[in-house]
Amino acid sequence: MTAVLDGDGNHEYIAAALRDAATDLEQLIAGHRVIADEFESHGWVGLDALDGVGGQLGGVIDSLSLVAERVGVGGQIVADAHTSHHMIGRASKASLGHA
Repeated sequence: MTAVLDGDGNHEYIAAALRDAATDLEQLIAGHRVIADEFESHGWVGLDALDGVGGQLGGVIDSLSLVAERVGVGGQIVADAHTSHHMIGRASKASLGHA
């Protein structure tokens, strides 16, 4: 699923968009590793910078995944609070068991 991130999206779409970004970066890392392995197989040395970039991308993926999880959980908490507030605001004495 590819989530479209726009101003009308809810927390589920935002979390999905962040997970999609993490997946895209994972694919980028796989391609990066193939290129680095190809260079090394031809005798290139001193490719520490390529390994460093791979490590940085891994950190970004972890951060995106964590943010996606927090947006999903936090967004659900806000949605639940909004629903509860809406229900309380519409409650009447009769609906609460008072005459």
